[in-house]
Amino acid sequence: MAREAYPPRKVFSETIEFRGHKNILGTHRNTLEITKESEISRRADCIVGVEATKSCADLDARILNHLRSNGRMEFRLSVSGLNFDFFGFGSQNLQLTDDKEVVLRKSDFISPRTLAIHCDAAAIDLPRKLIKLLQDPETTGKLEINTVETLESSLDEIPNLEVLDVVTTA
Repeated sequence: MAREAYPPRKVFSETIEFRGHKNILGTHRNTLEITKESEISRRADCIVGVEATKSCADLDARILNHLRSNGRMEFRLSVSGLNFDFFGFGSQNLQLTDDKEVVLRKSDFISPRTLAIHCDAAAIDLPRKLIKLLQDPETTGKLEINTVETLESSLDEIPNLEVLDVVTTA
């Protein structure tokens, strides 16, 4: 009998707040970045938020541990009532040490700024209405970071018990 799929459970959550900037373009095809820096040039086409409240190095240790154990992550980018949801994965090779930036990548490239790899979205995938809002320096946004663990993956960690044949006499 096939095991039924179980819905994912969110285990740990953290939020990074940020502001918009006049030079936000959101056109990068492989990455999405949020930075603590207050100024960016128009060449920074992956940056979707500035003046971030946190970087990779500032995140809760439980989230970092989940990422370093190849954990699945869900992200929600929220701006003025608009939400954009996507997912990504951690890796045992993540460094998570950058003290200024958070980068989410579609690829498997890893640097100290990388928070997640194999994401299903990058800056280009954000709705243009959301990018337009982020081009206003007065706009604020949030990146919600959620660790995800499925009951199914939890069951995989339970050791198998030896089943003994029971002999009955009639």
